[in-house]
Amino acid sequence: MPLPTPFSLIRGRDLSSARSWAMAAAIAAAVLSGCGGGEGKDNPGKDTSQAQSIPRSDDEAHRFLTQATFGPRADDIARVRSIGYSRWIDEQFATPPMSTHVALVEASGAFKARQPNSVDLAHSWWTLAIQDHQAQLRHKTAFALSQIFVVSTVPFDESRMVASYLDMLTTKSRGTYRELLEGVALHPAMGQYLSHLSNRKEDGAGRVPDENFAREVMQLFSIGLYELDDAGKPKVVNGQHIETYNASDIKGLARVFTGWSWHWPGTKSALAWWKCFWRATECKDASQEVTPMSAYGEEHATSQKDFLGVTVPAQATADPRASLKAALDRLANHPNTAPFISRQLIQRLVTSNPSDQYVIDITRVFRSSGGNLPSVVKEILLHPEARQPTTALGSISAYGKVREPVLRLAHLLRAVPHTSSQYSSSGSNRFYLAVESSDPGTELAQTPMRSPSVFNFYRPGYRPPQTQVADRGLVAPEMQITTETSVLGYANFVADILENGWGEWVGSPSAKDIQFDFSGWSSLTSNPEGLIDAVATRMLGHALAEPARTPAIAALQAMPSATTLQKRQRIQAAVLMVAVSPEFVIQQ
Repeated sequence: MPLPTPFSLIRGRDLSSARSWAMAAAIAAAVLSGCGGGEGKDNPGKDTSQAQSIPRSDDEAHRFLTQATFGPRADDIARVRSIGYSRWIDEQFATPPMSTHVALVEASGAFKARQPNSVDLAHSWWTLAIQDHQAQLRHKTAFALSQIFVVSTVPFDESRMVASYLDMLTTKSRGTYRELLEGVALHPAMGQYLSHLSNRKEDGAGRVPDENFAREVMQLFSIGLYELDDAGKPKVVNGQHIETYNASDIKGLARVFTGWSWHWPGTKSALAWWKCFWRATECKDASQEVTPMSAYGEEHATSQKDFLGVTVPAQATADPRASLKAALDRLANHPNTAPFISRQLIQRLVTSNPSDQYVIDITRVFRSSGGNLPSVVKEILLHPEARQPTTALGSISAYGKVREPVLRLAHLLRAVPHTSSQYSSSGSNRFYLAVESSDPGTELAQTPMRSPSVFNFYRPGYRPPQTQVADRGLVAPEMQITTETSVLGYANFVADILENGWGEWVGSPSAKDIQFDFSGWSSLTSNPEGLIDAVATRMLGHALAEPARTPAIAALQAMPSATTLQKRQRIQAAVLMVAVSPEFVIQQ
């Protein structure tokens, strides 16, 4: 179907138009084909080892940065081509973020003369994702971790606390998995979200410890439901999967997570313990939202704790920290943990369906490095299956991942020049006035850190029913938030922000905060072929592949270009057609 004049779709003015259907089909073709979108652009050549540490072209550098950042920029491409993949990764992990999320959330709340809320967290997340160029990999890794170790501002709008949790993930991304797991377990955002904050010991009269975190720390954050081999595949005995834990393990582990509650500030040391345990008015302090939980022996279970083959003997004196150490050591060193976490990190950064060998290789690095996260992430990004999949796999028809909508928008914002009147201001108020984007019909069906549940926006093993993905036994996690509504919603959303901008309304200059600047392509508006190639190269690293390129050129040729507005609309149309193309929607 040929693409008619591009802007009939904007704001749903004519959803029955041929162009609307063509654009919907473009995205649907991408997502419904699963992870197969052609035979790749990696130009493998002869060198298939990690010894090839320098990208041989801008396209190769662009592809690497698509995995390792929120979107490649010209400066990033030049940098990675200059110093190579390995040094670039080391440089990124060594560079501290330009700001913390807590600082930006507090600045945003103060700027608006109110307490911070979830909109301020949106300001912070998008600001650092788009503008913190020197710590992109740390933020990308933290975002990946946030989708495994999930907390959310739903239903608790504790944006400052969640911002602190995201800062913790960013910090711990430079350490070990064991350190990360402790940071997760003791953060008040997780304590509140999975209800082990202020968890009390059994009383012998019917009260038992809350089991919520004990269950999820095993199921989602460490070992998973079933015993795994090193490729992350469930072991099968007599046709059945082997469960990793049972109800007794949950009960034993739940006792470990008793007696942990709000941080007890030194300035409140004279107060009775229970006032800080419950965060009574006398002990309420802003530091408690951003400081790890304190141990309160008065409410820690002293009874014997049995879980996962480990026994913490009954304690004459309550020792919450000793119990916690035994539990986290066991979880971090369980044989399942390395493949369970490794596979999910590969899915978040590179491909939804990694080969068994890919997962095995990362699992070995995880174990040999003691769960060192920079080492694990580095191996994921430098692995032959990440860098040269065609050579490593022979075929990439099942390779890659559907890019979730948030990552598509982040890539678009880093690829296409734009301004933010608020970010351009001086002082501490430099942040994007980004907005939440959860509406599937008009936005992205996703807002960072606003997952509907602890299971994230989508499950790592999701198979969309009645698709080629499911028929081939593959998974496509991001398709769990992909529907007819969200497909058209994304296309309409991109069309709208290209024309009208995005973010909160700013009184001066009477526009939305984030406005796109297309002037760099103005000289190409009379050359549709050159325009679509230039836009595609910026956004994809290479020209748009056929069969999409020819109808895209035809669509631009059909548009008038006599006035300044019409020339701008041609550029907007080119950006829009690339943004909804299978090559942009699917990361390969």
